[in-house]
Amino acid sequence: MQTEVATALGGSGPVIWTLILAFVISLVTVFALIFGRYEIRLRRLRLIRDYVKTFPVVDQAEDATSPSFEFVRTKYAADVRGNGENGDASAHHTGRSPEDIITEINETISQTRFFLNRGDMRLLVAALPYSLVVFAGFTLTLSGFGCLAPTGDCPSIPTFNLLTVGGMNFAADTAATDLRQLAENVLTVAAITFVGAYLSSLRYLIQALAVFDLNGYTMIRQAAMIVISVLASAALYRALPDLSAVQEVISIERNAPVTELSSLWILLGLAFGLLPGSVLQFILVKVGSQINWIKQSDNRFIEWTRVVPLDAIDGIDFFTRFRLEECGISDVQSLATYNPIMLHIETPFGIYQTVDWIAQAQLCCVVGLDRFLLLRQFNVRTIFDLERALKQNRNSDTSTEEKAIDAFDRIYAAVLLAPTGPMKHVQETSTAKFLIPGADGQIKEVDAREFSIWALTTISETPEMSSRAIEHLMDWIGDDLHVRRLRRLWNEISSRLGKMSLELTPDDEIRRKAAAPDTAQ
Repeated sequence: MQTEVATALGGSGPVIWTLILAFVISLVTVFALIFGRYEIRLRRLRLIRDYVKTFPVVDQAEDATSPSFEFVRTKYAADVRGNGENGDASAHHTGRSPEDIITEINETISQTRFFLNRGDMRLLVAALPYSLVVFAGFTLTLSGFGCLAPTGDCPSIPTFNLLTVGGMNFAADTAATDLRQLAENVLTVAAITFVGAYLSSLRYLIQALAVFDLNGYTMIRQAAMIVISVLASAALYRALPDLSAVQEVISIERNAPVTELSSLWILLGLAFGLLPGSVLQFILVKVGSQINWIKQSDNRFIEWTRVVPLDAIDGIDFFTRFRLEECGISDVQSLATYNPIMLHIETPFGIYQTVDWIAQAQLCCVVGLDRFLLLRQFNVRTIFDLERALKQNRNSDTSTEEKAIDAFDRIYAAVLLAPTGPMKHVQETSTAKFLIPGADGQIKEVDAREFSIWALTTISETPEMSSRAIEHLMDWIGDDLHVRRLRRLWNEISSRLGKMSLELTPDDEIRRKAAAPDTAQ
């Protein structure tokens, strides 16, 4: 029986082990991803349940559940059929207590407690194309070329075909050797590209797994990307086997002798696999810049429109930044718009830490990195620090206290209206100029520094005007959906902490409470 199987597969023992190993790798890859998704769902549903027990998620005044929490809960229960799935949708947002929410979460956990449930099986079926592509790729990569050659003992895998050697014209005396060399080069480029594409797909799928975004589409997409990358690199090698002649493509002779595979092509094949989208986009951008009928990009301000790295946030180091990037948070803007509850559930960081980071990021996005770092020197770290500094205690009881608050408003107005490096350079590069009225009543063009001085002078005619103007600035800075969401969560947690969190208890009161039990005795 074993002899018959070996004969059917090509009559060679190594081929059987190659197929077995390729099958095991494809099977383990798919099952590990699906099992990881199953484990992540259960763990995070339990974390969501614990969050409900600890912090308020229902607004008692409005009798409604926090939208931020609902987004997190439904993300991990959307593909699980519940008892109330066909019921009134409004019942999920009103008239529910925290105990009801905990009961719903427990029902979701019970429906997904066993591995390979209905949802897992649907994902397994959707992962079949990816599994087949991985199996075929590793079969190609792990097979020896001598075993693949039709003249050898393994004729089951076609090697000499239109993709590998079609269209070539060799001399009669060297045709067999040249055809074999060309086929080996094409298949080597394809195998190296597959290895890069497989590693790239694992990175993508694990990242999707981290944010619970692993679904049938992601599996099919990665299977398609691997196939596209492998076929594109193989075809590109057929078109340009000699990279030294790229500038003279037309002069390449079809009967030129085939040489060994260049090390540069090995690197290019790996690059096509690891960065398929980036490589193709790079080629299109470079080609598009040479064609005047394609709409071009305005790249004058690239230097001053760079993304702000996560390291700018106080408390985020290199390793924390790497962990956040796994959740798709690659810069300060994406952190500023992230759901703080979801960030707490999907990362090992606490809710207070995530709220603090997002509040810092929102301030940085609004005022810019330069002013954000300046405000930090004035003890303003977050968007709520700035809001409290400019708007808290607006109606004071004493005129002295009002004057002190107005003085701080003017100090922060000077920081918020300070000219920054990007502001100066953008104004210099742009054709648009700042216009202000001159002393003689005529409008004149000025630079960023003079414009900032004029703007600060304009709102500073009186201390009251300056204070109200900067408070007006804070009104529209804080009127943002992401800031509103974070403010609601901030207030909910603050109210749960109670009055004891507002200020330190005086020493005499601590002594009185400590002595109370002795007195009672």
